[in-house]
Amino acid sequence: MSKTDQGEIDFENVKVMFPNGDTQKYPKPLLLSELLKHKSLSSPDIIALMVNGEVKSLNTRIKFGIAKVSPLLLNSYEGASMYRRTLVQIFATAVNKVYGKQFNVIIHHGVNNGYLAKKFDEKDFTEEEIKNIKDKMDELIKSDLPIEEVSLSHDEAINYFKSINHKYSVSLIESNNTDIIKCGCIDKFCTLFFRPLGKSTGIIKEFDVRLSSDKNSLLLLFPTPTKKIPSNLEEIETKQTTKSYYESFQYSKMINVRCVGDWNKFVISNPDKLRELILTMNMHHEKQISDIASKIADKVLNGKVKFIGIAGPSASGKTTFTKKLGILLKSKGIEPIVLSMDDYFKDTKDSPVDPKTGKKDFECLEAIRIDDFNKDLKKLFDGKEIKRCTFDFIAGTHHYDDKDILKLPPKESGKKGVILCEGLHGIDERGTPSIPRDEKFFIYIAPLTPMNSDEYNFFADHVLRLYRRTIRDFRTRGRNASATLNHWFGVAEGEEKYIFPYIDSSDLIWNSSLDYEVSVLYPFVYPLLRTVNVDDENYYLACYLMNTMSAFLPISDEEIEKTAVLREFIGGSLFE
Repeated sequence: MSKTDQGEIDFENVKVMFPNGDTQKYPKPLLLSELLKHKSLSSPDIIALMVNGEVKSLNTRIKFGIAKVSPLLLNSYEGASMYRRTLVQIFATAVNKVYGKQFNVIIHHGVNNGYLAKKFDEKDFTEEEIKNIKDKMDELIKSDLPIEEVSLSHDEAINYFKSINHKYSVSLIESNNTDIIKCGCIDKFCTLFFRPLGKSTGIIKEFDVRLSSDKNSLLLLFPTPTKKIPSNLEEIETKQTTKSYYESFQYSKMINVRCVGDWNKFVISNPDKLRELILTMNMHHEKQISDIASKIADKVLNGKVKFIGIAGPSASGKTTFTKKLGILLKSKGIEPIVLSMDDYFKDTKDSPVDPKTGKKDFECLEAIRIDDFNKDLKKLFDGKEIKRCTFDFIAGTHHYDDKDILKLPPKESGKKGVILCEGLHGIDERGTPSIPRDEKFFIYIAPLTPMNSDEYNFFADHVLRLYRRTIRDFRTRGRNASATLNHWFGVAEGEEKYIFPYIDSSDLIWNSSLDYEVSVLYPFVYPLLRTVNVDDENYYLACYLMNTMSAFLPISDEEIEKTAVLREFIGGSLFE
């Protein structure tokens, strides 16, 4: 038996363990693209490799001794993500090569099959600018240029990003004490490196760049594993969501928090300034909900609205929002009855089965007892009493509570009542066919974070929701981070099918996030994510969430009010 077999370090070779069980040794350092010559990694759809549970670019050279590898395919969740990141890197390079310092572009948020970008000065784009950028991207892709990962010193990085007027990048670097700054680089143009990119520009096979309908934004478009790039703007633009993002961004700009680096600088500034900023954000949230309550109250008191449907993706803050709204409506002389569509689930034994997976589908509308739900609504609107329906998620059965009787105020009382209903299908018209649309008011809730890490990486709302859900699942359900991450993909698929298509049919969107949130969540969620084992199939996702969070500086939750949405997840809420 050799020394290395006895556990000693092999300083000369990398032992590679392939998906088919083969084991082979390669001299150090090992360029990962060399492994594609192995028969188990011969698929043309391989975009990168998973190495010891982490995503690695094919350009990566590894120096450690043991590497368990598996292919990352283009049509996989993470493969599609790498395709998008690579496209953004090419886009950023093209803008710089064509326009240099004439203008900088910020990618603000997602749209259907793409991203929405604006000029830093928020001036309109022209058709000529769109064409020039797209043509340059085509040129870069056809040249199949290598995408390199380069390292800059702290001062070197600040000087470089100042020279190209990348203010968000400079702000982030200045607010952290990292001595080495990683960057992605195409043809000597660099951006901050956050996650692995494709090995070269030639991996991009399909994309588009279009002008938004209002001429103020650029749309960078790409296919997804399940959907081609739509041909018309109506299928791409999410106007309600874009409006909400824009309003949130304008507010963040007003309080001088345009990016993560700006926020970090408040964290390390005078504690009194930080406290004042947090209170300002909280009061802004409270005013928004108060304004919504006033708007709804007018409609209810005038007899125009009798049902308020509230929907949002997982961990969006629906429960706290609904309870706050109910209290505010009470203060205006309106008697609300709060219902949850989840309580009208079919018993688990009767739940529909997804024909693709053969598993119970708890996300679809057919999983709800729609007839029973609408019968109860009709009774309430007819002035009758109903027993509250409750679903037992452990037993998988529903029951009616004889001691919890619900009834709207009778007409002769002179009081007005309204139904507040929250749930996955709260803004789906098919869920309440018994009520005319003009008598309903639909509200969509989601944490639409307006902050960017740098010019090309916005903080995606699903990341914030994953942080929230990981903490809540551990705190209230005893579920570890691995279980939450494993369950997440099914939840996300349900949201894509059953919530997102109805967003633009809502009457109002409320952004449930605040700029301080990730810093507060940091001490709660980071230790939970650290428990995800290296051998866990979701280890790469845990790493991504931790790396994303590391751009923020953590703060205590002591300044967070007990009525804040965030308390729904970290605990200490008055509404629990």
